[in-house]
Amino acid sequence: MNTYILGAGVSKCVGYPVGSELFDEFDKYVRESGNCFDRFDYRKDWDALHQWLRDNCNPTIVQAYATKDIEHLFTVLDFAMQMRGDALSGAFTARRGPEERTERADAFDAFDKKIEDYQRYRSILLWALEHYFAWRHSEDYGWEKRKEWDTLRALADKMKPEDVVITFNYDATLERVLLEQKKWSFSDGYGFELDFQQSRHDKTVVPSSKSPVTVLHLHGATGWYPRPTFAPDYPSPPEGGGALPVEAFGAAPLATNISLDPKFLTALGIYNVDACLPDTLSVNKKRHVVLHPSFLKDYETDESGSHLFVKLWQRAAQALREAEHTFIIGYSLPKADVAALTLLLTTLRQRAVTVIDRDQRVVKRLGHLFHGNPFANALTLEQWLNDSDAL
Repeated sequence: MNTYILGAGVSKCVGYPVGSELFDEFDKYVRESGNCFDRFDYRKDWDALHQWLRDNCNPTIVQAYATKDIEHLFTVLDFAMQMRGDALSGAFTARRGPEERTERADAFDAFDKKIEDYQRYRSILLWALEHYFAWRHSEDYGWEKRKEWDTLRALADKMKPEDVVITFNYDATLERVLLEQKKWSFSDGYGFELDFQQSRHDKTVVPSSKSPVTVLHLHGATGWYPRPTFAPDYPSPPEGGGALPVEAFGAAPLATNISLDPKFLTALGIYNVDACLPDTLSVNKKRHVVLHPSFLKDYETDESGSHLFVKLWQRAAQALREAEHTFIIGYSLPKADVAALTLLLTTLRQRAVTVIDRDQRVVKRLGHLFHGNPFANALTLEQWLNDSDAL
């Protein structure tokens, strides 16, 4: 069994941006969307966001905006949110007397007022990021037949049953070509079980074969949503509580709190609906289950409450320890991915790592870190795939 660690460089061959290009890409998407409103006003709010970033009194925000470094920008905004959470917790846990509780509550209210714009514009950035990837995913439908997808198809050709892909990308480009080659299934191909039925009103189970290749999205993915707590056709729980039957919590296994957006599945050419998230359920106020680019990623909790990321990372660690060989492709291991560095340093087998990247500095750096091919030449993915001795 081999493992493949993929970064943004893999999806770039089909037009997706790498990290340094990401802000400009979803900025262009929002601006070209015209008079659209989807959780924020694309014209009014987006222009206000740019002005706030450009003229901010916080020099770190101004600098991050000037360099268009999305990880630095989100980190500054996330840090403000973390401080807000700590201040709120301190206000709730003050026990020394009414005066201290009042003082802490007043301090929180004052701080909360000062960072209102931080909260608002952080949300707009998150929504724009999600909208961009959802749009790109829908645009990909049918495009996988084009020549520029040949590289991804060739990479999928290399993969054998039981291989595991560990990706830090949000897109489903690899799943698209693996599905085409019958090497990936939506039922368990993401590393957890999902049950499907024909539609909201037709509970006929949609059978699906086991996925030969597993794709683990360690930062989440577009189209993933928290599963609703109750089945959509189950009556509201009675007042006063009480025991509820298993059927109240939907058709998917209780251990999995992830839903796949029906539009996401349709754009893959799968015309079945996840029973957890029927097409009549509005998701426009829900956030995708993704860890956005930031130095302050929270792997312990997620909106679904299922600790999904902890389970995915544990599954990835097991795969890396058991792998005969690991291929790191198009992934430069950014400084913001400290958790990824720890994962790889503690699981990869020495001399069983190959780094494929067009940047010689990345090849040398990662090769030395993981005792793989430190003196290998920089290769594009296309060059590596064309090498008959690659595997």
